[in-house]
Amino acid sequence: MAEPVHVALAALIHDVGKLLSRARWGERDEGMPDRTHTAYTALFVRQHAGLFQKAGIDPKWLERTASRHHEGWRDRPQYQPQTPEEWCVALADTYASQEREGEGQGGNVPEVPLWPIFRQLRLQGAEGEGGLGLSPVHALGEGLVPGAPYPEARPNVRKEVYGRLLERLEDRLQALSRLPSLSPEALLLSLAAVFQEGLALVPADTQSEPDVSLYDHLRLAAAIAHALWLYHGGSPSVADLRQDGNKFLLVVGDFGGIQGHIYRIAGAETGVGGIAKRLRARSLEVSLAAEAMALGLLRRLGLTPLNRLMGAGGKFYLLLPNTQEAQEALEEARKAWGEWALRGGGSLLPHLASVAFRGQDFRDFPGLLKAAHRALAQAKLRPFPHLSRTEATLRQALRPCAACGLKPAREDAPGSLCPDCEREAEVGRLLPRRDRVGFFLEEAPRPFLRFPPLRVALGQGFLEGAWHTYRARADFAPDGASFEVKPLLGHLPTLAEALKATGKGLEAYRAWLLEEGLWEEEEGWDEDRPLTFGELAALSEGAPYLGGLMLDADRMGEAFATGFRRESRDLATPSRIAALSRALEWFFSVEVLELLRNPAAYAKRLGWNDREARQKGLRYPLLYSVYSGGDDLFLLGPWDALLEFALDLERLYRLYTRHPALTLSGAFLLFAPKTPVSQMAAALREGEKRAKEAGRGRLFLFGQAVAWAELPELHRWKEDLRRDLAVEKVSKAQAYRWLALWREFWADSLDEGERMRYKPLLAYTLRRVREKDEGTWKRYLELLDHTQPAWTRLPVWVQWALYQERRG
Repeated sequence: MAEPVHVALAALIHDVGKLLSRARWGERDEGMPDRTHTAYTALFVRQHAGLFQKAGIDPKWLERTASRHHEGWRDRPQYQPQTPEEWCVALADTYASQEREGEGQGGNVPEVPLWPIFRQLRLQGAEGEGGLGLSPVHALGEGLVPGAPYPEARPNVRKEVYGRLLERLEDRLQALSRLPSLSPEALLLSLAAVFQEGLALVPADTQSEPDVSLYDHLRLAAAIAHALWLYHGGSPSVADLRQDGNKFLLVVGDFGGIQGHIYRIAGAETGVGGIAKRLRARSLEVSLAAEAMALGLLRRLGLTPLNRLMGAGGKFYLLLPNTQEAQEALEEARKAWGEWALRGGGSLLPHLASVAFRGQDFRDFPGLLKAAHRALAQAKLRPFPHLSRTEATLRQALRPCAACGLKPAREDAPGSLCPDCEREAEVGRLLPRRDRVGFFLEEAPRPFLRFPPLRVALGQGFLEGAWHTYRARADFAPDGASFEVKPLLGHLPTLAEALKATGKGLEAYRAWLLEEGLWEEEEGWDEDRPLTFGELAALSEGAPYLGGLMLDADRMGEAFATGFRRESRDLATPSRIAALSRALEWFFSVEVLELLRNPAAYAKRLGWNDREARQKGLRYPLLYSVYSGGDDLFLLGPWDALLEFALDLERLYRLYTRHPALTLSGAFLLFAPKTPVSQMAAALREGEKRAKEAGRGRLFLFGQAVAWAELPELHRWKEDLRRDLAVEKVSKAQAYRWLALWREFWADSLDEGERMRYKPLLAYTLRRVREKDEGTWKRYLELLDHTQPAWTRLPVWVQWALYQERRG
């Protein structure tokens, strides 16, 4: 019988023939028995037989097992499953294809584009914009790259496009074949990454509803086949495989206390420096803890990361076999992670829950998720189930760490840190110079994070000895290692970006820091040094404040729970749910950071002129990502650049989703740079709450929850006032008088008639503007129209302009 990973590989490539058949659409292929995608899958295996042999896999076996996956093809018996391995792949294909109403045997139309997954969502009575598709080949190149997965009215999808994708795939596979050695696991993960790059914008099915990518289908099929084969112990009969039962486990892992853990940094209050480095490192630690828990469980059971169906924001979903070994692994993990949490002070609470289900239950994936969430809620009622004696939670009383205030300091001396906070500072210093996260079974490069049972370290380039690697950039080139593209490192603005933005040299910048009182000896002095919060505030144009931005994708709970539900049938298949999760994760972890690091790449899409693109290219890299992933983000930075970024990001999200009910809600606030991070986060969460209470799709800023659609006009008013202030056509005293009138006559206690009393007073005040410039006076007369946003939202654009014109 075959090895489980071999069966998973067969399932991963079972439909790759669809790419070949579309690339050769209408051509006469001599020697091909027929034009089905299954025949082309067999051809794909034959063409790359040497690669599969290098990984110890019999190409003949793989050809048969991957291509014979259609039980229903009665008139083509050569593609019907016969052996247990073939039946395992066929069943996995069936379970993973629940979105298909019916499947034909030929006809993959190359001109049919992949629909954006958001199109099928029905939220607030509306569905996504129709008539749009995704381009697998585009101005940025081939396949999935930052800036690519945006719906278009005329997507570039045709036979020649599939030819380009096939050439790209062949280049990647040739690079793999040149490696001296390759394990089956590394080959499986390398092929999955290559398929993500080339097939994530390609429809799996062109005969029904093409809203699931070929990559999502292949990945899910591989996960199902691997779990199913392990359930049967690697030696099932065909009858055993076809007999349905509770063969699968859906496992959900979740970390509680994330926000309290991240923001429990007392450095700003105690005078301990380096808070900017430690904050990003701590946010990363939370993400890595969830990943380590998921990967540890999968490795324990002989599965690969493909069986992590979804994961972001400290939560993950795994597909496991429902075996005694799996149940034991879950209990072991609960105990090991509970002990880990207690050693860390119990600020992060790991929870694990599972639900068993049958193959036919893939048809009701929302129901499975609901059952798993109920089990998770029960697990959260007892956060440390392994404890039987209260003494286990007690430890010797020591001086608390000066940074986190929770764990014991290394020394009994003022300002002493605990080992974890010392490591956070080290990790924070490394972040700007690293592009990999490596998971190690034993020895790992220091400084590393220790999780049960893995060690996690940062690296640059190939990480020797890593069991599995995450790449922080969208780089899908295989190198023989087991890897995934998973951008978790975020962005820390560095001295290099500050020098570029200010146009200063090193010595001039150092002199400026000394003049501003921002010099900190412990921060070091090289261009990779992360900027401090004080520097970020001082780099603002105008008042030297730190801006905070917290945004959350609206209605995502509704989208996953009922968004695919219809009166006649439920469209919420596991492929669609996973595709939705991955699409959101790509936007918040890739597109957001690319807009931040390389804004010029979005100039055409967002309609910037050359001057705007240059200015944003200098300012946006100064922004600091506390976290960005899943469906939310938290950014800090120079307040003026951050607010401009928020407007561009919201527009980019609308272009990405093209759905009227998929909006962003959040808050933008100004802070003194020494404000404790916990206070910043709490204030931003309160602002986000007020934005959602006002109707969602709003940003809370300068005391008001404003619909995004209103902000471009308010931005224009701000720019006009800023110019008028600069040339003294309007005085700051005049602007403050407007604010005073608005606050006096916009009180909740006043009725409509009493509010109108502002008009004569404002008209009298504006006479000063008329004395200086009549044209300017006429513009501001619009404020006498109490129905216009210029008056109703006056505090927003007036304060925006005043802060930008104020220094010190």
